[in-house]
Amino acid sequence: MPVRMDDGRVEVFTGWRVHHDTTRGPGKGGIRFHPTVDAAEVTALAADMTFKCAIADLPFGGAKGGVRCDPTSLSLAELERLTRRYTLEVSPLLGPETDIPAPDVNTDGRVMAWLMDTLSMIRGVGDAGTR
Repeated sequence: MPVRMDDGRVEVFTGWRVHHDTTRGPGKGGIRFHPTVDAAEVTALAADMTFKCAIADLPFGGAKGGVRCDPTSLSLAELERLTRRYTLEVSPLLGPETDIPAPDVNTDGRVMAWLMDTLSMIRGVGDAGTR
């Protein structure tokens, strides 16, 4: 995902959103921003979420997301642009009937608000739901 940095250069980040299993319901799982996150870790954590939800008898499947980055080295504006770009890229996967993301390592309510705002703009609705 290309993101314009404050100094004008473009940095490319790698991110993932994995659905392990959605048999019991929409995927449920956090999004982490961490310098060492990779596809294998996100996939394993999505599987963990499948089992956690099943054990707790929750009507959700397992999902997980991640972006390889060091959020402590990003300005607030860079973090927002990265979050919005990630959301744009994974937006076809997200929604109340398919995948419900949540905060995880190095993400918080502010990151989730940017995610929801971006989904709302993409879909042209006020609540980021589907039309």
